[in-house]
Amino acid sequence: MTTIQDVARKAHVGVATVSRVLNESGYVKAETRERILDAIRELNYTPNAVARNLYHRKTGIVALIVPEISHPYFAEFIDAAEAVLYGCGYQCMICNTKREQNYEAYYLDLLKQQRVDGIITGVHTLDIEQYRQIDRPIVALDRQLGSHIPCVAVNHEEGGRMAAEALIRSGCRKVLQVTGQSHVSTPSNRRHEVFEQVIRESGGECINYLSKWNRFSYSYHREAALEIAENYPDIDGFFSTDVITAAVLHAMKEKGRRCPEDFSAVAYDGTFVSRLPYPELTTIVQPISELAETCVDLLMKQIRGDVLSETNIRLNVIYRQGATTA
Repeated sequence: MTTIQDVARKAHVGVATVSRVLNESGYVKAETRERILDAIRELNYTPNAVARNLYHRKTGIVALIVPEISHPYFAEFIDAAEAVLYGCGYQCMICNTKREQNYEAYYLDLLKQQRVDGIITGVHTLDIEQYRQIDRPIVALDRQLGSHIPCVAVNHEEGGRMAAEALIRSGCRKVLQVTGQSHVSTPSNRRHEVFEQVIRESGGECINYLSKWNRFSYSYHREAALEIAENYPDIDGFFSTDVITAAVLHAMKEKGRRCPEDFSAVAYDGTFVSRLPYPELTTIVQPISELAETCVDLLMKQIRGDVLSETNIRLNVIYRQGATTA
């Protein structure tokens, strides 16, 4: 295996000079630099990434914290973020808090100890105060953690309005939406507030079904869907995430109710799940890849020490017509 000493001998320079070129840490004459780079190419030398990161006081690792890695929304987000991080020269450490809620605190400790260079978090298990005590690179996905931590989300107000208007156009007068816990500080709460407001302003009735915010498994969604189908047999409109909406369509069908003949439905997120049911779901699409790219970009700027011009980023949602609304 070629070593840095081999490169130094080949280029007729000292090891320290080669190190300065590799780490871009000091002045080296252009002629000498070119000779060293030629030697690196000829010897096919690969620098030790661990040593370089130690020199720069970096780990080359970013932690992604999500509540449920198997949930389609978070799976697509992780897939996109991991690809962008790789392009930036970073590895991805994925933390799934499904079974251990204290994992979030554990990864914050890793950040404090500088064992990861930054965190992108999309979970809601810790109190905001625990984040306020950390002055290290953090980006929040769809969660308000304080003015010093960037938050990336979509325009949920517009998403809620689009969903309500789609159901109103379909003639819905009694609709049900699945909501999250209002005490959790997340911009996504606004979609439910606006949705209810628009429905009521049209003269319709809006029922809010409270979801357990830390439950993301399909078994729970199936359980909730069966309960909705059993307890609300006369609703003519439904609004929730892709997975729950697909589960409700299935549960309603078991009760003899067809979509869109007997009720209409609008889903939220726009993951692959929204394309699977028959009929295909009308969906408010979140640009998940763009959300991931924006989170990584903000994190990289913090790691470099750049001053952020904006810390509250909102991306546009897209209305995608399916067959579950008129």
